Amino acid sequence: MTGYNFSVMTFEPLGYPASTIYAVFYTCYIPVGHIMQCLFVFGWPKDYLSSLMSNAPIGLTAMAIGTALTGFLSKIEFNALAEDWISSAFGTEKHDHSEEEGEFYSSLVVMVATGVWCYVLSLYVNAAEPEKKGNAEKDPAKEL
Repeated sequence: MTGYNFSVMTFEPLGYPASTIYAVFYTCYIPVGHIMQCLFVFGWPKDYLSSLMSNAPIGLTAMAIGTALTGFLSKIEFNALAEDWISSAFGTEKHDHSEEEGEFYSSLVVMVATGVWCYVLSLYVNAAEPEKKGNAEKDPAKEL
């Protein structure tokens, strides 16, 4: 999230839309995210490259979801709405929206949405293969 927000602060003033910045950033992040998943969640795979290739579609679909969601949230000015909601909930002064703003609250929503998407699909793709039962003979004493 920090890398994305830094990218937005760097490239949005140059005229790039937030959704394009998200797409480029996330494309570069897919291998990094996969390495972190391997190290911290699922364990290092026997064949890393095939694991990366089987997980890449998850990252690409998450990127498509995140890009569309980022574009939509940017279009409806979600950051300004979130700041207004927060200020009204806590009774503080409303924020002046005349200056250029970042995409902090939008990136939180996108991070949660794509995180849940990736987690659920990763559980399915990275699940350990079930152990195959051999042709063991049935024990009549264990049958009902």
